Amino acid sequence: MSAKRIIWSFVVATAFCVSIAADKGDKHVIPLSGNTYYDEMSRANFGFYFGRDKVLTLSQEKGLSATSYIYFAAGEQPHFTLTAEGKGEVELSVPDQKAAVVKIDSHQPKDYKVATFRSTKDGYMVLHFRLLKPSDKVQISSLTVSGVNMTPVFIHEKANTYFGLRGPSCHLNYSVGNRRTEIDWATISVTVPTEYDQEGSYYMALGFGGGYFGIQNNGRGKRNALFSVWNTENSDDPNAVAAENRVRVIDHGEGVTAKDFGNEGSGKQSFIDAGWQPDHTYRFLLHAARVDSNAVDYSAWMYNSDTGKWIYLSTLRRPNTQQLLTGLHSFLENFSPAQGNKTRKAYYHDGWAHRVDGEWVPFKRAYLTCDDTGNKGKRLDFNGGVEQGRFFLTNGGYFDRAEQIDRLLSVGDDVGDAPDIDLSQFNH
Repeated sequence: MSAKRIIWSFVVATAFCVSIAADKGDKHVIPLSGNTYYDEMSRANFGFYFGRDKVLTLSQEKGLSATSYIYFAAGEQPHFTLTAEGKGEVELSVPDQKAAVVKIDSHQPKDYKVATFRSTKDGYMVLHFRLLKPSDKVQISSLTVSGVNMTPVFIHEKANTYFGLRGPSCHLNYSVGNRRTEIDWATISVTVPTEYDQEGSYYMALGFGGGYFGIQNNGRGKRNALFSVWNTENSDDPNAVAAENRVRVIDHGEGVTAKDFGNEGSGKQSFIDAGWQPDHTYRFLLHAARVDSNAVDYSAWMYNSDTGKWIYLSTLRRPNTQQLLTGLHSFLENFSPAQGNKTRKAYYHDGWAHRVDGEWVPFKRAYLTCDDTGNKGKRLDFNGGVEQGRFFLTNGGYFDRAEQIDRLLSVGDDVGDAPDIDLSQFNH
């Protein structure tokens, strides 16, 4: 096997997709609707929306420029062909390479040979489309790639474009010792660097077998803390769940909204605009308490380091449940398709689990995983690891990654002292 193919197999296979050698005569049709973002957001494009026909329209109304992302092996020289209609001149460019201009002039979709660009590394090639005259209008239905040795990585037409544009989500699955040990409290701190604080991000601090808790950048200055617990009946419609399988709101904090949620399973969610800020560290605390043999109450607090006070989210009662806190994990996701071309990152640190016998156990190790968007090689811009004694997760923005994903991470044994938290003050 050639050195090129070995490298490419390593990069792509680590994302659990198959590396495929391509014949130079093969053509790969890149659907722009799943791999492209308008550079300016408007009511007509929502930053990514191409319409029912999935056509990229360059116009004064929709937007005069857009950017596509395709992953190539180093040294590839892909030939590009546009399938387009309309009237106007479109410039297609790649950073640090000579741009090409194609003149579109047809009333029906027609193939236009554009240019050959060189891939200088194993990674995403950034293709920029720009309409040269604002008075023109061009519709581009697809981009065809040929002349490559290895099959490029992109979101295929059969894939879910919504999740493809959002990008991969990644997770830290914590090890807290013997699985038979019951955990009734858990805590962790999260820090989001300013340059990775992106709209549409959910920096999920503490997830468990029944729900999840963390902070979101909701856009327009809104920064929620969100705590949710799933119903015990599998349905995306909370109104379709039988009463005996529904989560109940037992209590919630002042200013907190608590209501049903759906479309990703269903259950109860509680949230408040906590006004959290990047480069500040916030601590999260979860508690689980059995009500009886058939229900557990889950409660959540966030320590606001800016005010020095705990924010109480809610107590949510989950029926048909006996387990306390199991499967502790963190994750990072982008929930806005328009923001999938931006990189987000968070540090997860000072994590501890409290056993029912009173002992605090540190999160020394975490297993790094990803969702199907990454596992199946649809997108490769996700990663995680350890920096300066802290776990981190990062995704989005089409950065170049060559590390293995499914792997065990460790912050070492020097984890400091157990949390100095007076648990008796939390009476929910």
